[in-house]
Amino acid sequence: MTKRPIPEWFKLSEELTPLTHQRLAFALSNSILPVNVKFLPLQAHWHLLNTLQIANYANRKGMHANALSITRQCIECISIIELGICGHSEAPEMLARWNDDNLTPGATRAWLEKNVWPHYGNGLWSESWSDYMAALSRSLQPFAHFSVLLSQWYGRFHEIKPKEDGGLEAIMEMGPMTYDSQKATRITLYHGLIHFTLARIWCATVGMEDRKFRAEIERLRIAIGASPYLDGEGTKWEQQFWSMMWFRDGDPE
Repeated sequence: MTKRPIPEWFKLSEELTPLTHQRLAFALSNSILPVNVKFLPLQAHWHLLNTLQIANYANRKGMHANALSITRQCIECISIIELGICGHSEAPEMLARWNDDNLTPGATRAWLEKNVWPHYGNGLWSESWSDYMAALSRSLQPFAHFSVLLSQWYGRFHEIKPKEDGGLEAIMEMGPMTYDSQKATRITLYHGLIHFTLARIWCATVGMEDRKFRAEIERLRIAIGASPYLDGEGTKWEQQFWSMMWFRDGDPE
């Protein structure tokens, strides 16, 4: 069997992810936020890193539903990290409200959309950053709780073929830790989206002068946007992040 080439988005993500988190850690550790809120974005960054490490382990072991469920927490982490480095004069107040349990995730994103995101430019394709972030959040919302949609991430397809009556016949392996390479790849791609998002946030706030890194993240944007798992621009890709996507000829690039 011919070995498939490693997707460009995967290679770039593997290279740029540690560089992204090094930059974020430095920026958050050296922020000039008031001491009462200074460590909140740092804790969000730690939690995101731990979450992705656990999700990556679960994904490799075939626990795809568990990997998705815990990955959902990264969306809220991103907002708090962003408040820590955006430099807006009201950011400390927003963090204080969050610390008092007086700021919902939706309200946080609404504030960022109004006060910060207009300076970020486009998202993954030509959509606004606000539209991109909305899609990113919606794509994992169905997996915040155990549901029929989350349960469908169990099992591995071996074959799907048409029936004489026009329907489809599928052969599927079921089990608690059943590794499916296409499901695993799609979750890994989503983790790549999270890293891209964080890198773009860093570039748009404290990393404006790092032209070389900005160029590398632009390459990552193009590579991720070209993945067939996202179905391209102009579609509601976040609604297509379901379990029952299957390519007959194996994993695409």
